[in-house]
Amino acid sequence: MSVATIVRSVRFRITAMAGVAVGVVLIAVGAFVLDAQRDQLSDDLDRSLRSRIDDLRSADLDLDGSTTPLVLANAAGDDTLVQFVRLDGEVIAGTANAVGVGPIAEAPTGVERVSTAPVVPIDDDEYRIVSRRIDSAAGPLVVHVAANTDDVRDLEGNLRSVLLTMIPVTVALLSAVVWWLVGRTLRPVDLIRAEVASVTGSDLARRVPEPGTGDEVDRLAATMNAMLARVEEVTARQQRFVADASHELRSPLARLRAELDVAAVASAADFDDVRASAIVEIEAMAALVDDLLVLARSDAQESTVTPRPVDLDDIVFSEVEAIRARCDVTVDVHAVSAAHLVGDSAQLRRVVRNLLDNAARHAASTVAVELAQVERPGDGGGLVRLAVVDDGPGVSPDDADRVFDRFARLDVARAADGGGTGLGLAIARDIVERHGGTITVDSEQRRGARFVIELPGA
Repeated sequence: MSVATIVRSVRFRITAMAGVAVGVVLIAVGAFVLDAQRDQLSDDLDRSLRSRIDDLRSADLDLDGSTTPLVLANAAGDDTLVQFVRLDGEVIAGTANAVGVGPIAEAPTGVERVSTAPVVPIDDDEYRIVSRRIDSAAGPLVVHVAANTDDVRDLEGNLRSVLLTMIPVTVALLSAVVWWLVGRTLRPVDLIRAEVASVTGSDLARRVPEPGTGDEVDRLAATMNAMLARVEEVTARQQRFVADASHELRSPLARLRAELDVAAVASAADFDDVRASAIVEIEAMAALVDDLLVLARSDAQESTVTPRPVDLDDIVFSEVEAIRARCDVTVDVHAVSAAHLVGDSAQLRRVVRNLLDNAARHAASTVAVELAQVERPGDGGGLVRLAVVDDGPGVSPDDADRVFDRFARLDVARAADGGGTGLGLAIARDIVERHGGTITVDSEQRRGARFVIELPGA
């Protein structure tokens, strides 16, 4: 995997964002801790210096009447500077390193003043100085007590060094942990990607692994498997459709070729019969191609419903007259009553025509049509119910769902004759479902088939 690929990966981006976020937080916390530690050390030093002033005030020091500064002794290891200064700036007492020089700090304007500065010319290092006005036997004085801040700076520097070391190490360790965790979390996604990439048109049965964790990755895998199942189903249906269409076209083409072969040697007297037979085959192929085009447009979502008020009873009576003219069957319409709905008149006419054609082909002698506006169970809404019944061989329970499939192959008793394309009921179901309705078959063998359509009423 190239560096550019790694940098663009989700794993790298999450790790980088986590590292930056943690780094910023640790730097902010470190700065706060460093500042708090500095303030704490300064406060401790100030308390120590104030305590030294209190000790000096309670000590019995002879500060009046002397002409030379009184030298005060420090305890062993104590390098604190002490000065007693008159208001005019004269140093009258102090530690050995603080006498013989001028005041080490300015007199406070109030009672006390705390400052941080080098004590020149005694030392160029930084000192913490507490200055306080006091009253003594020698008159009002200012006491300066100062301590070197090297210890404070050393402790602060040590803490800064620890933070500068620990923050990058912590960010690096945390980034490594995040990198590992994200990689572990995304591993199922990589498996899903690899499995999907390996799916080919000839191997659509493959599925991606589902972790079973119930999280987003598991839901993604389940969604991918559902999508692959739909793709497999659609592809298989298309393959069956193409195979069935090719098979259905083969027979009329073969018959047409035979007719043309006969026409090539037929006498003038027989030519009209051959031509009429060829026209029948051509019309059969045209009907099949027309039905195939309807289904292809439906599959491509190009077929839409144009809603208009429709009197379905008018369509039924019109198509019944047409079927009576084409077929030698009795069509009973005594149970047809007025029914109104909103839909596409041309598409609904095709549904009625397909159902009547199907019933006429399989009826022994009679087809009955029923049409009524009924109340929908439950909510009281209106339904239009159309039933087309034939007295043919019926549909077996096993074929009740398959009868609406494209080019369905049913048992011999209900096998379609040469008059149908095998697509009429599939087209009818497609149109009915796009109108928000349902189509079912209620059949008892040897008693005929009853096709029932229910559509939302107007």
